[in-house]
Formats: sequence, structure tokens, C-alpha cells
Amino acid sequence: MKLLLSSLLLLWTRSSRSVSSDTLVVSQSPDVSVLEGETVNISCCWNKTDRRVGIKWLKNQTTIKNKTILNQSSDSLKEQARSCSFLILSNITNRDSGSYICKVSVEIPVLTEAEGKGTTITVTTRGKSSENSAKENSDVSQGGVMIFVLRCLPILVLITAFICVQYLRTKAQQNTSG
Repeated sequence: MKLLLSSLLLLWTRSSRSVSSDTLVVSQSPDVSVLEGETVNISCCWNKTDRRVGIKWLKNQTTIKNKTILNQSSDSLKEQARSCSFLILSNITNRDSGSYICKVSVEIPVLTEAEGKGTTITVTTRGKSSENSAKENSDVSQGGVMIFVLRCLPILVLITAFICVQYLRTKAQQNTSG
């Protein structure tokens, strides 16, 4: 009985190790903020190297790049332990802002798929310095003053007309009495 239990325990530990080592794990570059016009390089790495690996890059859930890598057999342990794919975006614009996800599929011996947690790219427009922001705020406040003056203009015209009527009335009364 003791031999049976120890054999079962040994089999269970071996099978749990093989499941965890067979699990496809995908990791991606951390989120990045860049200025407009720069180049961004984000990575997608996975823990298994097999003869045929499919990589699909998605931006906001839309496929932007699809690629298949055919690995040759290699003796390098480092190369066998980890493989990577890179997405390079040159001359980046605001339209490139978004969430980029890498999906990896290994077809042989069994179809296995996994995806990274995603990399968010935030693009900042060039030339938006604090000095420019202060100038824009000043322009907005000057525009606000102009709108206020234009809104008050009808009231000013009415007050001026009232004063003119009063003046003319007073002058007419003085001419009739004297």
C-alpha cells in the first residue's frame, strides 16, 4: 500500500510539472508614452520554441500584423527557452495610440494559443509645452472678455439712449420756461 501511494504521488508530481512546462506563456512590453514622430518598438515573448509558431498583433481588437515563424532546430538552451517577436511603429502619430495585444499560437504537437496582457501606447503631440498652454489659456480668457463685452453692448446702447432722451427732455423744459 505504501509503495502504491508513493508511486501515485511520484506520477502526480511528474504530470503536474509537465503540464506547467507545456503551458504557453506570453509576455509583452510595459505600457509606453511617446512623442509624435518617434519610433516605438514593443515586444511579444513566449516560453516555448516549436517548429511553427503563429504571431498575431492586434490594435484595439483589430488584426494589424499576422506572421508565422518556422524555427530550425537549435542547440542553444537560451534560444529554446524563449522566443520573441517585435512590432516596430515608425513616425508615430496620435492615430497610433491604443492597446496592442500579441496572440501566439503553437500548432504542433497540439494547437495551443495564448495572448499577452497588452501594451498601451500613448502618443503626445509635439510642441504642446506649458508655455503654449499658458498662451492658449490667455487667448481663451481674452475671447471670454470679448464675448462678455458683446453681450453687454445692447444694455449699454439702451442706457445711452435713455440718458440722451432725459437730456433732451430737460433741455426742452428749460427752453419752454425761459
